[in-house]
Amino acid sequence: MKDGTYIVRVGEDGLPSLSEPLAMSSGYWVSTEGVSVHGKLDSRGIVDAMELMDVHEGTVVGIWENEGISYIDKSIHIRSKVQALATAEVFGQLAIYDCRNDRAINI
Repeated sequence: MKDGTYIVRVGEDGLPSLSEPLAMSSGYWVSTEGVSVHGKLDSRGIVDAMELMDVHEGTVVGIWENEGISYIDKSIHIRSKVQALATAEVFGQLAIYDCRNDRAINI
């Protein structure tokens, strides 16, 4: 799975799947809840992670790998950097994602 942010779709079989990656040119992604695993996430691992987080149709999730750990997080998009940083602090996050500059900002 390519690093990115996706919208969850739930099929008739009840299993979640992902949209094409979302392309945002401004604002910030902030994680509200997540799951991490060692190694790469395969399709089954992504479905398992989404089930652990009780995602539903329309939930936005971010997926990425860093230093051998894969992450899948429920995410929200916030336009203001100040508000994004404050929201990340409330959810105990270590960083936010800057869409315009295509990089993480550590808190």
